[in-house]
Amino acid sequence: MPSQAQQRSADPAIGERLAAIERILRTTAIAAFLLLIAWLLRDVLLLGFAAVLLACLLHGVASFLHRRTGIGIDWTLAFVLVALAALFGGLIWWRGTDMISQAQQLTDRLSEQVARLWQMASNDAWGAGISGSVQRSIESVTNGLPGLATGVVTSTLGIGGSLLVVGVTAICLAASPRVYVNGSLRLLPRGWRPRGHEVLRETGQALRHWCLGQFIDMLVVTLLIGTGLFLLGVPLALTLALIAGLFNFVPYIGALVGAVPAILVALAQSSTLAMWVAVLFLVVQTIEGNLIAPIVQKRTGTLPPALTIVSQTVLGTLFGVLGLILATPFMAMLLVAVRMIYVETVLEGAPKGDAPKEDAPHEASPGSEAAPG
Repeated sequence: MPSQAQQRSADPAIGERLAAIERILRTTAIAAFLLLIAWLLRDVLLLGFAAVLLACLLHGVASFLHRRTGIGIDWTLAFVLVALAALFGGLIWWRGTDMISQAQQLTDRLSEQVARLWQMASNDAWGAGISGSVQRSIESVTNGLPGLATGVVTSTLGIGGSLLVVGVTAICLAASPRVYVNGSLRLLPRGWRPRGHEVLRETGQALRHWCLGQFIDMLVVTLLIGTGLFLLGVPLALTLALIAGLFNFVPYIGALVGAVPAILVALAQSSTLAMWVAVLFLVVQTIEGNLIAPIVQKRTGTLPPALTIVSQTVLGTLFGVLGLILATPFMAMLLVAVRMIYVETVLEGAPKGDAPKEDAPHEASPGSEAAPG
């Protein structure tokens, strides 16, 4: 039998093991609870992330004007908002009626062309089999749509309400980023706050640069596609160019999907025109990928193509269309966080850095403080 001294020496060891197991179980339970809450609020969190992206873009432009003119950043932000409102208002006043009419015509033409292709595919046995499979798939998706209503916040707020939430939240974040940055840092232990400040600054800067680069990329693609479609004589060139530019926000996949409406509209005119439209999109995407994107990415950085596509597939599967749209900026933010938190801090032992100052000038970007432009 063990002596009393051996029993006394064993008791503390057992107590330490039990305490360690208790800490692990408690941490696991808290993590599982937080993951459950995040999953239940996934739509709201996605809209919040979209608001952060927009806020980074707004504050980035306002900071640029502030540095160049010396005007207070609150005034430059107000100028940016007024300029955007005037731009969209003027566009609606100038071409709003035509754009609505073209959108309706585009919907009708696409419906007619899809029906025509469907009819052509049903004329032979092989095509009939494919069209039947596609039709059954569409019916199954249609029947499952009610169950997918919670996949996007539009089920409760509608698209307009969601856009309003994103816009108002983005303006609030861009107007007072320091309030939210300091509030987030206070949730961390005091010793972790300096490194947390650096991580927020770098992720905010990465998101700002990514948004600015993607906006420039979309604008150039819209202009090139619109000019090409107009020269080719494709109907509804303006609407089709806007669609292609908007879809280009999603790298790789968006470029392919954005070309489909233009090719279908051109196919209604002639197969030769459709071929030239496909060539146009191929040339524009080649120019974008080999000339425009490298110039933009000198400042914004780039993501590996395979990682981008995998992130789009995963987030698109989990969170639907909104997850697909936000997958690339989310991955860009995640890579910065992993590099700074795990690689530099845990593996390489990076210094903690300087703690943020409460009375620093109001020039921080959302998710960062005093981030360089």
